[in-house]
Amino acid sequence: MTVSGPVLADLRSEVEDEATDELAAMGRKVEEGLSEPLDAALLATELSELKDEFERIPELRNLGVPEYGETPYQDLTPAAWRINDHLVETGFFESAEENLPAFTSEHIHATTRQLLRMDSLPGMLSELGFPDDEQLAVVTNIVTAREQLSWWQPTPNYPPVEAEDDYDEGVAYETVAPLHHRAMEGALLWIDGLDWWIWQHEVLVTDEMINRGVWDVKSMLAGAYLMGDAARRLAEGTAGDEGLTTLITVGAAIMIIGQEFLAEDIAWIDDEMRKPLDEAHEEV
Repeated sequence: MTVSGPVLADLRSEVEDEATDELAAMGRKVEEGLSEPLDAALLATELSELKDEFERIPELRNLGVPEYGETPYQDLTPAAWRINDHLVETGFFESAEENLPAFTSEHIHATTRQLLRMDSLPGMLSELGFPDDEQLAVVTNIVTAREQLSWWQPTPNYPPVEAEDDYDEGVAYETVAPLHHRAMEGALLWIDGLDWWIWQHEVLVTDEMINRGVWDVKSMLAGAYLMGDAARRLAEGTAGDEGLTTLITVGAAIMIIGQEFLAEDIAWIDDEMRKPLDEAHEEV
């Protein structure tokens, strides 16, 4: 999924300075809410390894359908999983959920504008292999997918389960991870499951579906990288409070959007999307 025309620099030039005191206060509370200190060295090492994995993503489009037992998608995620596990151990996700608001239009507006003001953003995305048009797509998707983001609430915002066997009425809080944890772990689970899913549905999956799915994977990994980079900056003392709030919020948003899009792009296959029957029969 790419866009043509304007690039990220055009949007950055249109963003005016606004007060970020509220975002900064949120960031300070996230830091104060950690249960254990973050390991800056661990995070830097895993982020470096995760960045290297982005170089293999273009190969996935050429690969098409993985052979039985091969795991090119799952092989992208070990470093991201280690970042996720460290954030769980340090109470990072719990603090983020407790101290940051839900994905309201106002919060998305404020964090997206702050993201555009971050001088490091274009360089960071470029190092991950995002050309100008894809950098713009990553940011604009956050705004255009506001409805999907609003479906994802902090755990306490959901109604409680009314009965153990009736989960349609609500949730059992002890079984639902914090919002930002669900965003990251859900994204990684989707990526890990694609090897088997694509192989199993080879007769239905088209090249276009794989191309769109690869973009979703790339964006979700970028969201994981931004989340890990927020934690690294916090551990190193280099994260401004408003920058911390921005990277956590935007990282989670990108991973959530990726999950929503991936489901529509390659997992929920309808008759209009599926490979034509004559092509499918040739492969049987």
